[in-house]
Amino acid sequence: MSEPFMTLRHLALPLCLALAACVQDSGPSEPYAFVGSWDCGVDTFTFTNTTYNNGSDTYPILNVARDGRNYILRFANGYTIALAAVTDTGLTWISGASGDQFNCRRVK
Repeated sequence: MSEPFMTLRHLALPLCLALAACVQDSGPSEPYAFVGSWDCGVDTFTFTNTTYNNGSDTYPILNVARDGRNYILRFANGYTIALAAVTDTGLTWISGASGDQFNCRRVK
């Protein structure tokens, strides 16, 4: 093989990886583990893959980061909430602004 071909071939994979990193994630093909309604004591919080309702207002979720069973949800104006130790029956809701925490149980 000629030297220019070898160089081009060696650049192809890093270039493909760099391009893939620029593609925006369209979200999961399946619902996130937190999707559903949760009794958090203060109110029932409801999540879809793209929205969060705190019992009175619905907010679009701009970004979801996952680490195992823990999620960080980002909203407009830099607001975040964490959903920790998400299981089929429970999760811990944590405010990124106030630090408030609620132990929640799934209602549907």
